[in-house]
Amino acid sequence: MKTRRIVLDRQLPGWRAINAASGVIDAGGIVCFPTDTVYGFAASIYCRGAIDRLRGLKQRGSSEPFVMIASDVDIVNEMAEVITPRHRRLMEAHWPGPLTIVFRASPIVPDYLAGPDGTVALRIPDDTLTQSILRACGVPLAAPSANVRGKRPAVCPEDVLPEFDGKIDLLLDGGRIDSPEPSTIVMVKARNLTVLRQGRVSVGRVRQ
Repeated sequence: MKTRRIVLDRQLPGWRAINAASGVIDAGGIVCFPTDTVYGFAASIYCRGAIDRLRGLKQRGSSEPFVMIASDVDIVNEMAEVITPRHRRLMEAHWPGPLTIVFRASPIVPDYLAGPDGTVALRIPDDTLTQSILRACGVPLAAPSANVRGKRPAVCPEDVLPEFDGKIDLLLDGGRIDSPEPSTIVMVKARNLTVLRQGRVSVGRVRQ
């Protein structure tokens, strides 16, 4: 069965596309759409079956966590057990935007999504389509880039479909994304900042 495809304007996506995406996610399915970084998959963090499917698509083991996206800081406050002043400065300087910050996971984060060290990687996207889907779903989403291990992230539907047609439930086609870079991932430690993945935000621009 082929993946359903809806063509849209990323800045004016329309409720048909948003409702379709939220309906798939609410039902435990997987959607692919263009974010403010690259094309990404999305699934509800509270649907174990969808998360297991994501792991299969991404060829990731059960101990490898996914980046999660949230609509606002209130949700981040619920999912992060501790938010230090250094975390707050990063959040104020770079959110919404392409910086993912690693926190200690709170008890509401499902065990199958927290990292083996009890952490959670969170980001608030700066993108009309992504925010519309998040708000329609009302829950944070696991949102890894749309590619398998070792391949570059997808920047257009033609990067997604050859590998994943029939394996995901819905593709929102917003055309080509200009930048091929995913979000930068950082971990805040007591005395320094560790860059776990270099991406759209350069190390020199990450302010603490």
